[in-house]
Amino acid sequence: MGKDNNIPVLDSNNKFLSYTNPAKSRILIKKGKAKVFCRDPFILQLKGEVGDDYMTIPKQTTSKRSKLIVNFSKYFTENSEIFVQNMLNSQISISFKGLGGDEYHVIIPKTRRPYNLTNEVPIEVIKTSPDFRKLVTRSPQALRTITEDEYIEYYERIADRNNTTFDYELGKALKLKSGLQNKEEMPSDRLQRQRASELEDAMEKAEKAIEINPTVVGLCHKASRDQGPMRIKAGDFVEELEMLLPELSLEDWEYISTKGVYKSVKNFANKFLDDLTSEEDDDL
Repeated sequence: MGKDNNIPVLDSNNKFLSYTNPAKSRILIKKGKAKVFCRDPFILQLKGEVGDDYMTIPKQTTSKRSKLIVNFSKYFTENSEIFVQNMLNSQISISFKGLGGDEYHVIIPKTRRPYNLTNEVPIEVIKTSPDFRKLVTRSPQALRTITEDEYIEYYERIADRNNTTFDYELGKALKLKSGLQNKEEMPSDRLQRQRASELEDAMEKAEKAIEINPTVVGLCHKASRDQGPMRIKAGDFVEELEMLLPELSLEDWEYISTKGVYKSVKNFANKFLDDLTSEEDDDL
Protein backbone atom coordinates (compact mmCIF):
# COMPACT_ATOMS: atom_id res chain seq x y z
CA MET A 1 0.00 0.00 0.00
CA GLY A 2 3.03 2.29 0.48
CA LYS A 3 2.23 5.82 1.66
CA ASP A 4 -1.26 5.90 0.10
CA ASN A 5 -3.67 6.85 2.89
CA ASN A 6 -6.77 6.22 0.76
CA ILE A 7 -7.83 2.59 1.24
CA PRO A 8 -10.85 1.53 -0.85
CA VAL A 9 -13.75 0.12 1.20
CA LEU A 10 -16.36 -2.33 -0.15
CA ASP A 11 -19.67 -3.30 1.40
CA SER A 12 -20.66 -6.90 2.14
CA ASN A 13 -21.92 -7.25 -1.46
CA ASN A 14 -18.54 -6.32 -2.96
CA LYS A 15 -19.75 -2.85 -4.01
CA PHE A 16 -17.52 0.19 -3.56
CA LEU A 17 -18.53 2.50 -0.69
CA SER A 18 -15.81 4.98 0.10
CA TYR A 19 -12.25 5.24 1.40
CA THR A 20 -10.64 4.98 4.83
CA ASN A 21 -7.10 5.42 6.15
CA PRO A 22 -4.61 2.87 7.60
CA ALA A 23 -5.35 3.76 11.25
CA LYS A 24 -9.12 3.39 10.85
CA SER A 25 -8.72 0.23 8.80
CA ARG A 26 -6.76 -1.38 11.65
CA ILE A 27 -9.52 -0.43 14.09
CA LEU A 28 -12.20 -1.93 11.83
CA ILE A 29 -10.26 -5.19 11.49
CA LYS A 30 -9.48 -5.33 15.21
CA LYS A 31 -13.17 -4.86 16.12
CA GLY A 32 -14.22 -7.51 13.62
CA LYS A 33 -16.18 -5.01 11.55
CA ALA A 34 -14.13 -5.57 8.38
CA LYS A 35 -11.79 -7.98 6.67
CA VAL A 36 -9.09 -7.74 4.00
CA PHE A 37 -10.68 -8.18 0.58
CA CYS A 38 -7.45 -7.75 -1.40
CA ARG A 39 -3.86 -7.37 -0.27
CA ASP A 40 -2.25 -5.60 -3.25
CA PRO A 41 -3.77 -3.14 -3.88
CA PHE A 42 -5.00 -3.10 -0.28
CA ILE A 43 -8.82 -3.17 -0.18
CA LEU A 44 -11.06 -3.49 2.88
CA GLN A 45 -14.49 -5.14 2.95
CA LEU A 46 -17.07 -4.37 5.64
CA LYS A 47 -18.95 -7.18 7.36
CA GLY A 48 -21.90 -4.90 8.12
CA GLU A 49 -22.81 -1.22 8.47
CA VAL A 50 -20.43 1.22 10.20
CA GLY A 51 -20.53 4.91 10.95
CA ASP A 52 -19.41 7.55 8.47
CA ASP A 53 -16.65 8.58 10.89
CA TYR A 54 -14.69 5.52 9.75
CA MET A 55 -14.63 6.82 6.16
CA THR A 56 -12.57 9.50 4.43
CA ILE A 57 -13.19 11.62 1.33
CA PRO A 58 -13.22 9.41 -1.79
CA LYS A 59 -10.38 9.79 -4.24
CA GLN A 60 -10.15 8.65 -7.86
CA THR A 61 -7.72 5.80 -8.39
CA THR A 62 -6.59 3.82 -11.39
CA SER A 63 -5.75 0.19 -10.84
CA LYS A 64 -5.51 -2.22 -13.76
CA ARG A 65 -6.08 -5.81 -12.72
CA SER A 66 -4.28 -8.42 -14.79
CA LYS A 67 -5.96 -11.65 -15.83
CA LEU A 68 -4.59 -15.14 -16.31
CA ILE A 69 -3.49 -15.84 -19.88
CA VAL A 70 -4.06 -19.39 -21.12
CA ASN A 71 -4.40 -18.81 -24.87
CA PHE A 72 -0.80 -19.46 -25.85
CA SER A 73 -1.24 -18.78 -29.55
CA LYS A 74 -2.68 -15.33 -28.86
CA TYR A 75 -0.13 -14.57 -26.14
CA PHE A 76 2.88 -15.55 -28.27
CA THR A 77 1.51 -13.55 -31.21
CA GLU A 78 0.92 -10.39 -29.18
CA ASN A 79 4.13 -10.51 -27.12
CA SER A 80 7.70 -10.54 -28.37
CA GLU A 81 9.00 -11.23 -24.86
CA ILE A 82 7.76 -13.70 -22.23
CA PHE A 83 7.16 -12.43 -18.70
CA VAL A 84 6.37 -14.93 -15.93
CA GLN A 85 5.38 -14.85 -12.26
CA ASN A 86 5.96 -17.66 -9.75
CA MET A 87 2.63 -18.53 -8.10
CA LEU A 88 3.97 -21.29 -5.82
CA ASN A 89 5.47 -21.04 -2.35
CA SER A 90 8.75 -22.55 -3.55
CA GLN A 91 11.29 -21.83 -6.23
CA ILE A 92 10.72 -23.27 -9.71
CA SER A 93 13.38 -24.93 -11.88
CA ILE A 94 12.74 -25.19 -15.63
CA SER A 95 14.86 -26.89 -18.30
CA PHE A 96 14.51 -26.01 -21.98
CA LYS A 97 15.98 -27.86 -24.96
CA GLY A 98 16.65 -26.03 -28.21
CA LEU A 99 16.48 -27.53 -31.69
CA GLY A 100 20.26 -27.47 -31.98
CA GLY A 101 20.73 -29.45 -28.77
CA ASP A 102 21.34 -26.36 -26.63
CA GLU A 103 20.04 -26.60 -23.07
CA TYR A 104 18.82 -23.76 -20.87
CA HIS A 105 18.26 -24.09 -17.14
CA VAL A 106 16.29 -21.35 -15.38
CA ILE A 107 15.44 -20.91 -11.72
CA ILE A 108 12.51 -18.69 -10.71
CA PRO A 109 12.85 -17.60 -7.04
CA LYS A 110 10.12 -18.05 -4.46
CA THR A 111 8.64 -14.60 -4.90
CA ARG A 112 5.70 -13.00 -6.70
CA ARG A 113 8.06 -10.60 -8.48
CA PRO A 114 7.82 -11.29 -12.26
CA TYR A 115 10.80 -12.01 -14.54
CA ASN A 116 11.53 -11.65 -18.24
CA LEU A 117 12.11 -15.26 -19.26
CA THR A 118 13.32 -14.28 -22.72
CA ASN A 119 16.38 -12.66 -21.14
CA GLU A 120 17.68 -16.20 -20.64
CA VAL A 121 15.84 -18.41 -23.13
CA PRO A 122 15.06 -17.68 -26.83
CA ILE A 123 11.37 -17.12 -27.37
CA GLU A 124 11.16 -19.85 -30.04
CA VAL A 125 12.49 -22.37 -27.52
CA ILE A 126 9.92 -21.26 -24.94
CA LYS A 127 7.09 -21.55 -27.47
CA THR A 128 7.87 -25.19 -28.21
CA SER A 129 8.43 -26.27 -24.59
CA PRO A 130 5.69 -28.63 -23.27
CA ASP A 131 7.07 -28.29 -19.74
CA PHE A 132 6.58 -24.52 -19.82
CA ARG A 133 2.95 -24.93 -20.89
CA LYS A 134 2.32 -27.48 -18.15
CA LEU A 135 3.61 -25.09 -15.50
CA VAL A 136 1.24 -22.39 -16.77
CA THR A 137 -1.87 -24.57 -17.11
CA ARG A 138 -1.46 -26.97 -14.18
CA SER A 139 -3.61 -26.74 -11.04
CA PRO A 140 -2.55 -25.23 -8.75
CA GLN A 141 -0.90 -22.89 -11.21
CA ALA A 142 2.89 -22.74 -11.00
CA LEU A 143 3.74 -20.03 -13.54
CA ARG A 144 1.58 -17.14 -14.61
CA THR A 145 2.26 -15.36 -17.91
CA ILE A 146 1.75 -11.60 -18.03
CA THR A 147 2.21 -8.85 -20.61
CA GLU A 148 5.04 -6.33 -20.71
CA ASP A 149 2.64 -3.59 -19.55
CA GLU A 150 1.66 -5.67 -16.53
CA TYR A 151 5.32 -6.42 -15.83
CA ILE A 152 6.19 -2.71 -15.83
CA GLU A 153 3.08 -1.80 -13.84
CA TYR A 154 3.96 -4.37 -11.16
CA TYR A 155 7.39 -2.85 -10.43
CA GLU A 156 6.07 0.69 -10.68
CA ARG A 157 3.40 -0.18 -8.10
CA ILE A 158 5.98 -1.80 -5.77
CA ALA A 159 8.28 1.21 -6.17
CA ASP A 160 5.43 3.60 -5.37
CA ARG A 161 4.44 1.54 -2.32
CA ASN A 162 8.02 1.36 -1.00
CA ASN A 163 8.86 4.95 -1.98
CA THR A 164 11.74 3.76 -4.19
CA THR A 165 12.23 3.58 -7.97
CA PHE A 166 11.37 1.12 -10.73
CA ASP A 167 15.06 0.34 -11.36
CA TYR A 168 15.72 -0.23 -7.66
CA GLU A 169 12.86 -2.73 -7.25
CA LEU A 170 13.74 -4.55 -10.47
CA GLY A 171 17.36 -4.65 -9.35
CA LYS A 172 16.37 -6.28 -6.06
CA ALA A 173 14.47 -8.97 -7.93
CA LEU A 174 17.37 -9.66 -10.30
CA LYS A 175 19.79 -9.76 -7.37
CA LEU A 176 17.69 -12.41 -5.68
CA LYS A 177 17.52 -14.41 -8.88
CA SER A 178 21.25 -14.15 -9.57
CA GLY A 179 21.92 -15.66 -6.16
CA LEU A 180 20.05 -18.80 -7.24
CA GLN A 181 20.68 -19.06 -10.95
CA ASN A 182 23.04 -21.76 -12.15
CA LYS A 183 24.23 -20.54 -15.57
CA GLU A 184 26.14 -23.72 -16.36
CA GLU A 185 24.75 -26.96 -17.79
CA MET A 186 22.60 -29.19 -15.61
CA PRO A 187 24.76 -31.21 -13.21
CA SER A 188 24.91 -35.01 -13.37
CA ASP A 189 22.56 -37.09 -11.22
CA ARG A 190 25.24 -37.82 -8.62
CA LEU A 191 25.75 -34.08 -8.06
CA GLN A 192 22.08 -33.09 -7.97
CA ARG A 193 21.74 -33.35 -4.20
CA GLN A 194 24.89 -31.33 -3.55
CA ARG A 195 23.85 -28.61 -6.00
CA ALA A 196 20.37 -28.39 -4.45
CA SER A 197 21.96 -27.76 -1.06
CA GLU A 198 24.17 -25.04 -2.53
CA LEU A 199 21.16 -23.37 -4.13
CA GLU A 200 19.30 -23.33 -0.81
CA ASP A 201 22.29 -21.65 0.86
CA ALA A 202 22.47 -19.12 -1.96
CA MET A 203 18.77 -18.37 -1.58
CA GLU A 204 19.18 -17.72 2.15
CA LYS A 205 21.98 -15.24 1.43
CA ALA A 206 20.05 -13.55 -1.36
CA GLU A 207 16.94 -13.16 0.79
CA LYS A 208 18.96 -11.17 3.33
CA ALA A 209 19.26 -8.41 0.71
CA ILE A 210 15.46 -7.93 0.83
CA GLU A 211 14.34 -5.41 3.45
CA ILE A 212 11.87 -6.90 5.95
CA ASN A 213 9.66 -4.96 8.35
CA PRO A 214 11.57 -4.96 11.70
CA THR A 215 8.37 -5.71 13.63
CA VAL A 216 7.86 -8.84 11.51
CA VAL A 217 11.41 -9.98 12.19
CA GLY A 218 10.87 -9.35 15.90
CA LEU A 219 7.63 -11.36 15.99
CA CYS A 220 9.26 -14.31 14.23
CA HIS A 221 12.07 -14.17 16.79
CA LYS A 222 9.61 -14.10 19.67
CA ALA A 223 7.95 -17.22 18.22
CA SER A 224 11.16 -19.27 18.26
CA ARG A 225 11.19 -22.24 20.60
CA ASP A 226 14.24 -21.03 22.52
CA GLN A 227 12.17 -18.19 23.99
CA GLY A 228 10.78 -20.59 26.61
CA PRO A 229 7.96 -19.17 28.74
CA MET A 230 8.38 -15.78 27.04
CA ARG A 231 7.49 -17.27 23.64
CA ILE A 232 4.61 -15.49 21.89
CA LYS A 233 1.51 -17.63 21.30
CA ALA A 234 0.29 -18.35 17.78
CA GLY A 235 -2.99 -16.51 18.36
CA ASP A 236 -1.21 -13.41 19.65
CA PHE A 237 1.18 -13.62 16.69
CA VAL A 238 -1.74 -13.55 14.22
CA GLU A 239 -3.43 -10.74 16.13
CA GLU A 240 -0.28 -8.61 15.89
CA LEU A 241 -0.13 -9.28 12.14
CA GLU A 242 -3.75 -8.22 11.71
CA MET A 243 -2.88 -4.88 13.29
CA LEU A 244 0.00 -4.50 10.81
CA LEU A 245 -1.96 -5.53 7.70
CA PRO A 246 -1.94 -2.20 5.83
CA GLU A 247 1.80 -1.79 6.39
CA LEU A 248 3.09 -5.23 5.38
CA SER A 249 4.78 -5.68 2.00
CA LEU A 250 5.00 -8.65 -0.32
CA GLU A 251 8.43 -9.49 1.06
CA ASP A 252 7.10 -9.37 4.64
CA TRP A 253 4.41 -11.98 3.87
CA GLU A 254 6.91 -14.21 2.08
CA TYR A 255 9.23 -13.93 5.10
CA ILE A 256 6.42 -14.86 7.51
CA SER A 257 5.37 -17.81 5.34
CA THR A 258 8.81 -19.39 5.85
CA LYS A 259 9.98 -17.95 9.20
CA GLY A 260 6.68 -17.75 11.10
CA VAL A 261 7.45 -20.98 13.07
CA TYR A 262 3.80 -21.78 13.85
CA LYS A 263 1.88 -23.67 11.15
CA SER A 264 -1.20 -21.49 11.70
CA VAL A 265 0.89 -18.33 11.27
CA LYS A 266 2.47 -19.63 8.06
CA ASN A 267 -0.97 -20.57 6.73
CA PHE A 268 -2.21 -17.08 7.61
CA ALA A 269 0.63 -15.57 5.56
CA ASN A 270 0.12 -17.96 2.65
CA LYS A 271 -3.55 -16.95 2.52
CA PHE A 272 -2.59 -13.36 1.75
CA LEU A 273 0.05 -14.45 -0.78
CA ASP A 274 -2.58 -16.48 -2.63
CA ASP A 275 -5.43 -13.99 -2.20
CA LEU A 276 -4.82 -11.96 -5.35
CA THR A 277 -4.34 -15.06 -7.51
CA SER A 278 -7.57 -16.62 -6.23
CA GLU A 279 -9.59 -13.51 -7.07
CA GLU A 280 -8.14 -13.38 -10.59
CA ASP A 281 -9.08 -17.03 -11.15
CA ASP A 282 -12.65 -16.21 -10.08
CA ASP A 283 -12.82 -13.50 -12.77
CA LEU A 284 -12.19 -16.00 -15.58
